[in-house]
Amino acid sequence: MDTVSERYAESLFELALENNTVKAYLDDIKLVDTVLESDPEFVVFFSHVLIEDQIKYQLLEDSFKDSVDHYILNFLKLLVKKRRIRYIREIVKAFIKLCNKQLGIEEGIIYSAFDLTDKQINSIARAISKKENKTVQLRVIKDESLIGGVRVQVNTRVYDGSVKNKVNMLKHSLLESR
Repeated sequence: MDTVSERYAESLFELALENNTVKAYLDDIKLVDTVLESDPEFVVFFSHVLIEDQIKYQLLEDSFKDSVDHYILNFLKLLVKKRRIRYIREIVKAFIKLCNKQLGIEEGIIYSAFDLTDKQINSIARAISKKENKTVQLRVIKDESLIGGVRVQVNTRVYDGSVKNKVNMLKHSLLESR
């Protein structure tokens, strides 16, 4: 690991291993990421050099004290102090990757032309987990170009049950039969 983000993620991961709290820290970091994703101004505020660190620390306390482990909160404060908070999204991604590897979890993406219910997502995740022989967590990306059905990508593997793919396969076979 060589980037700033990766070094901070590795340090937090080592702390999680040391404290035997990998899953708990993973959940906490995902919560932080959800907050960051919902309000991009959050990172802008914490990166602003004219705002005193004490004000930033207090806002972190107010935002996360009751919802994340104190080590995670202190980690966020450290990022503010060291002026590294602008890397938080990359740190989160690197940390999640390390935790998932430790916990035997693969992340994947479901591309769907339509919104999926939690039940449908869980059903697809179970089916893919069975094929992959490991736990797979899926996030959904809406892609109306698929027309219908879904395409699931886990690392380099793609399971394509989309109408678009079926049309393309039919087109290809018709062109070959000429």
